[in-house]
Amino acid sequence: MAQNRIISEFSPGRNDNLYKYTKGGEFSLDGVEYIGEYHFISNVPKTGPVPTNDSKVLQRLYKNSDHYTYDKLFSFNVPILNYVEPIPYLYTPSEQNYQAGFDTRYFVEKIEDELSFAIEIDYDQFNLINRPGGIDGAIYTSAEIRWQLTGRRADIISNNETELFKASAVVPSINYAVRNFLEFARITLV
Repeated sequence: MAQNRIISEFSPGRNDNLYKYTKGGEFSLDGVEYIGEYHFISNVPKTGPVPTNDSKVLQRLYKNSDHYTYDKLFSFNVPILNYVEPIPYLYTPSEQNYQAGFDTRYFVEKIEDELSFAIEIDYDQFNLINRPGGIDGAIYTSAEIRWQLTGRRADIISNNETELFKASAVVPSINYAVRNFLEFARITLV
């Protein structure tokens, strides 16, 4: 009985202000101007004369080419707006890093962008990748490398070159960001 009452509340005959028809110029559906029957549920326009499982939400038709005005008029919950651009980080090893002999460095690069370049970022940014307030992992690819700081010259070069080679599979331009395999190295053994 309650189910029939709910359906009858949305029927066109009972409440004419819920059912409407547009000849165009009001709404769009999937980016195309919508012409046809529609109805409102909670002030949201939807396709069709009455609510069904196939009803789709209609968007207000927007004809102004000024994107800024459009964004001000309509509020959006767009996931991409929850992300930030990477902030370049100038890596400097600490004395603790030198005592450990190694440190981890983090890099990101825009995906499928021929003009992109590797950007070194700090741990905090790396840790927030794909999280609100962090870097969007759908736009940027990331890599971390274990950078050797102390030891024999040949070992440091070999390790750091290998680390950069492995990371270049994910961040292709990393070799342009770090060109010196002995960067920050303290050679302790001959």
